[in-house]
Amino acid sequence: MKKGMKAEDRVAASLRRSGAEVEKSPGSRTSADMVANWDGGKEWLVQVKYSGTRAPAPLSSDERRALLARANRNDATPVVAKVTPEKIEYESARDERKLKP
Repeated sequence: MKKGMKAEDRVAASLRRSGAEVEKSPGSRTSADMVANWDGGKEWLVQVKYSGTRAPAPLSSDERRALLARANRNDATPVVAKVTPEKIEYESARDERKLKP
């Protein structure tokens, strides 16, 4: 299994432990790697970025634009999950503020 897919599995498991229903996107062909929904209607569109050695690369301008557009259409929160072997950090793709699931 590719490291990126393992990172996505880690993020999905983390979000599920936080109470979200998570649906992974097939084959990274969409603007978000997964959608997380919580009771009460909160929805996150999550793009996962992984690095095994340092801080993960930021979203490209095209990735950010597509994620923000989809989030606006769906009244959702666009989220970047930054994954390293030690931790997962969540931040808003709009303003880079830290988020807690």
